[in-house]
Amino acid sequence: MTEIETQLRERLRTVKDPQLESDIISLGLVEDIRVTDSGVAEITLAFNAPYAPDEIAMGDRIREVVAELGLDTSLSVSLSWHDPDSPLPDVRNVVAVASGKGGVGKTTVATNLAASLAETGARVGLLDADIYGPNVPQVIGIEGEPGLRDDGTLVPPEAYGIKVVSMAFLSQEETDPAMLRGPMIDNILTQLIKDVEWGSLDYLVVDLPPGTGDAQLTLMQTVPVTGAVVVTTPEDIALEDVRKGIRMFEDHGTPILGVVENMSGFECPSCGDYHDLYGSGGGQTVASEYDAPLLTEIPMIPEIRAGNDDEGPPVALQDGAKHPFEPLAEAVTNRVGAVNRAEAAGVDPDDPAGRSNSPSETYLDGPPEADKLSRETPSDAADSGDSTQAEPVHDGNSPAEKAESPDTDDADEQSADDDNSDDSNPTGGLDITE
Repeated sequence: MTEIETQLRERLRTVKDPQLESDIISLGLVEDIRVTDSGVAEITLAFNAPYAPDEIAMGDRIREVVAELGLDTSLSVSLSWHDPDSPLPDVRNVVAVASGKGGVGKTTVATNLAASLAETGARVGLLDADIYGPNVPQVIGIEGEPGLRDDGTLVPPEAYGIKVVSMAFLSQEETDPAMLRGPMIDNILTQLIKDVEWGSLDYLVVDLPPGTGDAQLTLMQTVPVTGAVVVTTPEDIALEDVRKGIRMFEDHGTPILGVVENMSGFECPSCGDYHDLYGSGGGQTVASEYDAPLLTEIPMIPEIRAGNDDEGPPVALQDGAKHPFEPLAEAVTNRVGAVNRAEAAGVDPDDPAGRSNSPSETYLDGPPEADKLSRETPSDAADSGDSTQAEPVHDGNSPAEKAESPDTDDADEQSADDDNSDDSNPTGGLDITE
């Protein structure tokens, strides 16, 4: 390591991780540092939460530190997350949305979370795994049917930048009941995971059925789930069931990303008074019991109900609509980032001070124009045989990147018609955007 690289490495100790309570060097989140002859500090980071505000802020702080030394910055992110043996090798994060009880608004949360994530520029998939009540197509307003490859692989239709697969696509009529026993549920859900052309995704949001049954177990046993968002309403009877759901995830080693309290109250549009129709504080109570964050409280808002019933976009994408889903997406991506960085650092994301396995401190890289982080797809890294290869980061704001991003309808046609289509998103996902 050169003198300037050593100096930069020490200065990077001033960059603190807002969730893990330490600096990025001590946590081992800097995987490589190189300073080129042309004065570019190339830094590779163990970040894996595209468009998470915390990681964006840390990227900005890193650029400031590099600039203080009179250097340009090139940031890239490690591909160490990529597992070629996974059924979903090109999916960065699988986020399960679950509830202990039905009727608490889980599908509304899952669909609008996916829409809000896609709105940031992330590559998003939405799997409607609620076998008995697959309502995602209605809530998201999608009418397309999946395409079918010669090998039987399903090509998911897209809406608002989200790839969608649902049990509803497999039913002949909307009113057909799903009368399925356990093994059949297991087989169907496994097919919807493995036999779908998901492509490269930053987030796959999975809308699970209520309860703690076959679908939940199949998901956790089939793919590595980054974490679970648990939805509840404030009343005690819902909390009893949500506790069982949280225990199920904990027993299978799946992190709890946080709790969402839905229907937390009603604001009268006429008088402005706020009414706690189902009690109050239940979400915070159960979150505190399990040392999980309360991600958000969603009041009963007429726009959300109307957004579920009409054929337009989810309420999260409707101009002027009153909704809390953008802050929810920010909270979820920050939590995903904390979980992933904690794993890389060998610490507990909920108790970083109780760190166990401190990884060896390595270093970072990246090209100037720090606001531009060009990325390489996971498949490219797998082809090169180097699973720890770094990928540069894009912010997706340049005219060239915007021009390369296809229109949704065109993308649907290309996905169904072109067997050699590239699923990579030219705007990149993150990783660190301005």
